[in-house]
Amino acid sequence: MIRTANPGRTLVKMASRKTLTVISFAAISLLVLLVTSKRLGSWSDFEAAYYHRDDGHKSSHHAPQGTLGEETLEVDIPPPHHHSSAIVDDHNPDFPPRPMKDPVCDNFPDTSKILLVMKTGASESFNRVPTQLMTVLKCLPEFFIFGDMDQHIAGYHIHDSLETVLPEVKDKNPDFDLYRRQQWCLVDQDNCNKLGDPAREGWDLDKYKNVHIAEKVYALRPNYDWYVFVDADTYVLWPNMVEWLGQLNPKKKHYLGSLTLINNFGFGHGGSGYILSQAAMKPSVGQNPGIANRYDARTRNECCGDLVFALALKDATGLVVQQMWPTINGEKPSTFPFGPSHWCHPIVTMHHMNSEEISSFWEFERKWYNDRQNISEAWPLLLRDIYDEYLAPNLQEAREDWDNLSDNKLYLDTEDENREWEDWQLDKMKNAKEYNEFEKKAHLSFEDCGKACKSLSDNECFQWKYRDGICSISDSFRLGKPVKKADREKDRMTSGWDIEKINKWIAKQGDCDEALWPKVRS
Repeated sequence: MIRTANPGRTLVKMASRKTLTVISFAAISLLVLLVTSKRLGSWSDFEAAYYHRDDGHKSSHHAPQGTLGEETLEVDIPPPHHHSSAIVDDHNPDFPPRPMKDPVCDNFPDTSKILLVMKTGASESFNRVPTQLMTVLKCLPEFFIFGDMDQHIAGYHIHDSLETVLPEVKDKNPDFDLYRRQQWCLVDQDNCNKLGDPAREGWDLDKYKNVHIAEKVYALRPNYDWYVFVDADTYVLWPNMVEWLGQLNPKKKHYLGSLTLINNFGFGHGGSGYILSQAAMKPSVGQNPGIANRYDARTRNECCGDLVFALALKDATGLVVQQMWPTINGEKPSTFPFGPSHWCHPIVTMHHMNSEEISSFWEFERKWYNDRQNISEAWPLLLRDIYDEYLAPNLQEAREDWDNLSDNKLYLDTEDENREWEDWQLDKMKNAKEYNEFEKKAHLSFEDCGKACKSLSDNECFQWKYRDGICSISDSFRLGKPVKKADREKDRMTSGWDIEKINKWIAKQGDCDEALWPKVRS
């Protein structure tokens, strides 16, 4: 008898083989995916992850311990909010859901003890904030943005810092015309801004914000070691910021900024940014409820909000700003006065950066750190590195219809009876008795102005500009900006650089063996 095969058993065997094949294929696919994702995560080309170091170094934020004999203000600092970079933040309702992993933020410095507080206005926010969100703010675990209207940009919340200003200060106060118009507007703000002068009105309104912002943000987040206050056109260099603040003690009262003086009162320039330690924030805005309202009425008679904030801080704690220029800086790559004051210095902020400049510098900064990813020892980005990127490739003997911002000294023909010079121009003149033979002719032409510059010593003149009988020279070298071509040839502005002298000076400096951080008083 012939025995026939069991068809059921055959089907079971076939199914088992098929299942095994599927499982094997899935396992191999998963293995390939893991290897590929790891390889992609390395970002070995220009788009390499920010600040990658092969030794796995992470910048430390632990405040240094005071040595014996130092007077240290002890404050009870609760643990700060810790977040990993580029994760979904379910603690801060200001944030939209963010990717669990953004390769751009790999090895970004640890900013978990530093809170960025950005100030803007509704008339400019959609022009400035989006680029900040895509670049400088991209890898921060948490930050706050305050303005003069409650807004949302790409899911991020902009707080109205002025909602708590005293009603009697707002009422019938022309400084708040823009504020009222913004709330009245039923369409986009650009349309409604055409009804007024948002640039002037925004300046008048802005000065009421600073103290309110500080009070509000400390109430929201009282646990950070450092609070960095900037404008929406300020660029923050985070690796430098982290390295610098890591050297300082947040348990000591620190108010750090670029010093500005008005009527002999010093304050930190808001556009350059100013930084306060936990020990400065707590006894000022932290332990004085309603402190901002106490300055609302006074603000109407003051020039600006950064000055009002400094007044409030001094009244509450006796603290005054420490000069941190040029590390905290109000200039930008095209306007930096490179030379003795701007060379081996690390920089943490730049001001007046438009969206294109922010995007461009973000790419430069990433590339600069990526090119140094195999260097085991951390090194800050210096002002001379910015010179190498932005000014050195663009230096030339002369550039027409260009203002290189030369303004240290002027050469004028004071004997010309057909010309009247303003006091500020005469004040910038060098004593004519000290002129050499080239300086006596400097006012005659662009060429004569250049000869005068080149006749001076290394530190006296690096560049010059000329227009209509005015020769201006500078003891630093800058890129500057274009100017509109004048109708008359004599009214055109032409700028020149003494490239030989500039290169000679740079060679004399040698390598920056030491980063010149500003000295901070304990």
